[in-house]
Amino acid sequence: MLHHVSIAVENTARVAGILAEVMGGQAFDFPVHPNSYIVLNGDQYGTAIEVLPANTAWVAGEVEAEVASMPTAPFTPTHVAMSVPISLEAIKAIGVREGWLVRLCDRGPFHVVELWLENRVMVELLPEEIAAQYLGFMTLANLTAFVEQAKAAVGAS
Repeated sequence: MLHHVSIAVENTARVAGILAEVMGGQAFDFPVHPNSYIVLNGDQYGTAIEVLPANTAWVAGEVEAEVASMPTAPFTPTHVAMSVPISLEAIKAIGVREGWLVRLCDRGPFHVVELWLENRVMVELLPEEIAAQYLGFMTLANLTAFVEQAKAAVGAS
């Protein structure tokens, strides 16, 4: 069970506010580093997203992990997929309002809504109308069969 994930963005307050809106939660100042936030949706799992400034990263400190400043890349491989309590139309409206890319994507066995925070950090959103596809596919049996089928297809070419 994932409980939280950290992302790094340029405008932490703006992104934290949008994530709170999308998740149906609330953004709080995060005291681990200046200009950082934590967004919590209040579910039984403690699901949260830590929002840190773009030029920061978690590093192995002397006693425990700490935040350090360092150069940043324009994009990141880190992303998260999450079910959200708002509709596809509401997500599209947020994208238009913020000037961020939003698109419905077909991943084969399921669909996701890509919301590109600051047009730089991708989050895959699963509104109620498509979440069941994802949840139905993401089982050990289904993923095992999918991976085996993909391996066979690659081996055949």
